[in-house]
This record gives sequence, structure tokens and C-alpha cells, in this order.
Amino acid sequence: MELDILLSLQQQGRLFISPKRVRLLECIREQGSISRGAQAAGISYKSAWDAVKDMNTLAGQPLVASETGGKGGGGARLTPYGERLLKIYALLGRIERMAVNALQDESASLDSLLAVVSRFGLQTSARNQFFAQVTSVGRRDLSHQVGLRLNGGATLLADITERSCRRLGLIPGKEVLALIKAPWVTIETGSGKTPNRLAGTVSAVMAGDRFNEVMLTLDQGGEICALRPIHETLPALGARAFACFAPEQVILATLEP
Repeated sequence: MELDILLSLQQQGRLFISPKRVRLLECIREQGSISRGAQAAGISYKSAWDAVKDMNTLAGQPLVASETGGKGGGGARLTPYGERLLKIYALLGRIERMAVNALQDESASLDSLLAVVSRFGLQTSARNQFFAQVTSVGRRDLSHQVGLRLNGGATLLADITERSCRRLGLIPGKEVLALIKAPWVTIETGSGKTPNRLAGTVSAVMAGDRFNEVMLTLDQGGEICALRPIHETLPALGARAFACFAPEQVILATLEP
């Protein structure tokens, strides 16, 4: 099923912005006049003029400004506010497309905006990304240690600076994204003292010239990737193992402060 997104904004019950009006503004910007913009948008000059007048009135400030003189006796340009409106409209369109993708993916969680954005709109260089909830925040020397619970129930610790903790607004119950780069993850088969140890089964091993990439399918759902030097002995495919990493190697991200 393919869904069309038709984003419209209203002001006091009156149409302010619609796909057709956005197209008109784009054409005015490209053509440099309302008349040529109307022609490019496929509407009459009167309809274009009425739409521009209506948008300027509803916004309380002009989106389109007239220019006198020059070739053809004058023209029109978008004001800084008009330019910003087009940019925010494009951003809203991207958010709506993410929402549609989430709707059509039955495996996607719809309980959190962060979960949707992290799955459908966020790209980072960190190979491992886990949606989590803050369970505790405690001071530790010059940093703060943040307790996390992953979706499957596994727990992690993250050490971040006090300033970062305040900036992210971290309190118990806050939703965050935990990022761990693959080279920071070690693979262990026995007991250890590393605070963060995620149990799982080795599901893939890919050999490279300098490093081996190891994938673990975690017991509590999801998987984690480790990038290890080729001289390091690794467990065999299907073996039980732990993915280990230090609290200071966990990067936290969130949407709202």
C-alpha cells in the first residue's frame, strides 16, 4: 500500500500552507516574479496573487516581497520568513514520511518518537544502536553514571560528564539512544569484570585483512557487532559469548532536552 502525504497548515481555521501553495512559493523564488511563478505553477495570476496576499495576512508578516525596477519593471522574492517556511515544510514532510514507513513496518515500535526516528531517520557512524530507558542517574567522581534498560530487558551503564547529563535532561524514565562503536566491543567467553556484558550467540564472523567482524545475536533480542584484530582468538560460530564494553564507551542521544 502506497500512501500520499498531503501536509497542510491552518491558521485560525483558514488554510495557510498547502502543497499547491508551497509549489507556488518555490516557483516565485525560481522565476523572480508572481506572474511567472504562477505560470510555472500552472495557476492563474489572480489565484497566485490572492494566495500570496492570504499567506502574508495570516502569517502577520510577508512571505513574498515585491521589488521595483529592473528587467520587466520589477518582480518578487521570498522574504527570509518565506524561505524558513519552505525549509520547515520540507522537514515536516520528512517526518511524515518516517511516520508512514513506521506504520507500514509491523515490527516497528510506535510507542516513542525517538524509537521511530532512530530506526527510520537516524544514521550514525556507530554500528551498534540500542533504544533504552534511563533507570538511574548517579554522581561518580567528575562524571555521572547513567543506568539504562534496553527494550529486551538487558541493563547497561553509561558514564558521561555532568554537563552532558544536564544538557540531555537525563532523569529516570527518559528515553535515549545508546550508541557503541564496533571497535570498542570485546568478545569474551568466560567470567569478567566489565560492567557492560551482553550475553548472546556468535551468529556471524567475517574475516578482513586487519580485523574480524563478529556478530552476536543477543539473548534478550537484537544483535551487536564487534570489530576485533585478526590476531585475537575468537569463539566459533554458534558459540556462547559476551559482548563487553566500558561505561565510558557508551554514547547517549535523545530528542528533547
